[in-house]
Amino acid sequence: MKIEKRTETLKQVRSANKVPGVLYGRTIQPISIQLDEKELGDLLNKYGRTQTFNVKIEKESHQVYIKDIQRDIINKNHFLCFDFLKVESGDTISAKVPLHFIGKTVIQDNGYLVQVVDDAIEVEYPAGKKISHIEVDISHLSLHDVLHIKDVKLPVGIKLNDDENKVVVHIAERKHIIEPVEEEPASTEIIEEAESTTEE
Repeated sequence: MKIEKRTETLKQVRSANKVPGVLYGRTIQPISIQLDEKELGDLLNKYGRTQTFNVKIEKESHQVYIKDIQRDIINKNHFLCFDFLKVESGDTISAKVPLHFIGKTVIQDNGYLVQVVDDAIEVEYPAGKKISHIEVDISHLSLHDVLHIKDVKLPVGIKLNDDENKVVVHIAERKHIIEPVEEEPASTEIIEEAESTTEE
């Protein structure tokens, strides 16, 4: 992926449908960069904020990952700015990795409700390790069971950087809401007949 150094103002960059960003790392000075908004969206969809990829600025290549990205509050598909963090061989990445829960339908078929309290955890792992998510099997849980971060089995080479006592899933009872039955209005004919009798 080829990216450009940013030399124009933020207003000029955004008016050209590009997103301003910064590339930084332990071994380089911060570089102001810019990237086409669609290309940034494609990178985010492909690598998320957990996987590394290579970018090229002029004649230099860098292995980076998306450390931070800011979206517009109203239009979530519009990016305001981003950070690329350069990593070297032997470095580790600290990121919040999404949790994918397996077995939710089993619990729901039993009439229970899966309440997801937190769908991502902070972990640390070697740079270059291809990790997009962590799978968590919850099919064995029953009513009122609680799954903590310490109960999540992490893949080999991944270190937990989060509070192990934090709750990620709670199994609750599905409550059925009984809607009130609306009473039918009194017959118009009966009311009109009553009014006629009174007048006579």
